[in-house]
Amino acid sequence: MTIKNIIVLGMYPYPWHSDEISDTMRSMTKAFEGYKRLFINPSVGFRRASQEGYGFRTDWECKEDQGVLVCTPPLEVIPSSFGLGNMKKSWILKRFNDLVERELGANWREETLIYLSSGGITQSYDAAVTLKPKWLILDILDDNLGFPGIQEDERALLENEFQVLLNQATLITAVSEHLVNKTQKEYSIPVEWLPNGVDVEQFRYRSEYATPLEELEDFRKPLFGFVGALTSWIDFELLLKIADHPKTGTLVLVGPLIEGAVPADLLNRMKDHPKIQFPGAKPYGEVPHLLHQFNVLLLPRNYQPHSLASDPLKLYEYMATGKPIVSTALPSALRFGDTIFVGSNHQEFLSLLERAEEEWSEQKAAKEIALSESLSWKNRAQKLIGLFENRR
Repeated sequence: MTIKNIIVLGMYPYPWHSDEISDTMRSMTKAFEGYKRLFINPSVGFRRASQEGYGFRTDWECKEDQGVLVCTPPLEVIPSSFGLGNMKKSWILKRFNDLVERELGANWREETLIYLSSGGITQSYDAAVTLKPKWLILDILDDNLGFPGIQEDERALLENEFQVLLNQATLITAVSEHLVNKTQKEYSIPVEWLPNGVDVEQFRYRSEYATPLEELEDFRKPLFGFVGALTSWIDFELLLKIADHPKTGTLVLVGPLIEGAVPADLLNRMKDHPKIQFPGAKPYGEVPHLLHQFNVLLLPRNYQPHSLASDPLKLYEYMATGKPIVSTALPSALRFGDTIFVGSNHQEFLSLLERAEEEWSEQKAAKEIALSESLSWKNRAQKLIGLFENRR
């Protein structure tokens, strides 16, 4: 039976309209060409739904956007407190079954692929158990069970749900070799390696990106920039050393600052440092212009287990700019060690700051861009479908 439809469950907390960051599930949905596509918005919760004016609905609402049918769950403006949470969830899932049959027909299971991720294990589990699909792909995007701050009882529940997803999946993929090996070792189940992708055209140089941004004009040059969440996988001690380095004019850290994930003493030192600037989070559409304003792009990830397991989208976006990149020695970065600058410790990383601009050339930029072109979302989507067809 030919697959005609793909249902994608979005990652919490990024519904289709979110402009905070890019994520794998939305990007892959756009790249699945030639199928009827349903994108299922993750539930965002009462507070955010109220702030963003979701409105009261008792059934799923679907609207077409860019050739994708985007579906938003009902009852989002109903709080989960006062015992309403289970009732709300039960209603949403019951109507979810109705939605899929209404949009795809009574025999949808024979010709529909469900594409779920580890980014929101419980919502993926609920979707799989509710729909009982014939064909299911599970894409492991992070070591989600290894994230800090998860309580033991919650972790046990998530592990059980994750096991159900693994057992039900037709195909399991993971974005890093670390995750492939970890999952195969712990669950004795085959996993395919499928790295992340990038929208190359969005980050490729354009003439308008040469226009100086007013918010950066008063910063001392050269600009060393990072764009992304400042959270538990960032090496904050390294950031302070980068700011202290004589080569650095200004260290510009663009993105949401998750203060609870940053040691208080380091955060206070960073906020007081004269060479560190925090412009805050920016709409995703503005990120390419920002990146092209920086002299050197930084990926200062630490070596915590959940960081080592990652395959940062930011690295791919950086490469598409053709700008010099300095990264810590994540396994995902070491793959590109002959193209980008990778430091295995703080001293080595700092020495590369001096070399990054001096040794950069048009030839190296062209090589970096060409490599990113081979890592497009379209190519990733085609590889995923190919792996699926070989497996079923």
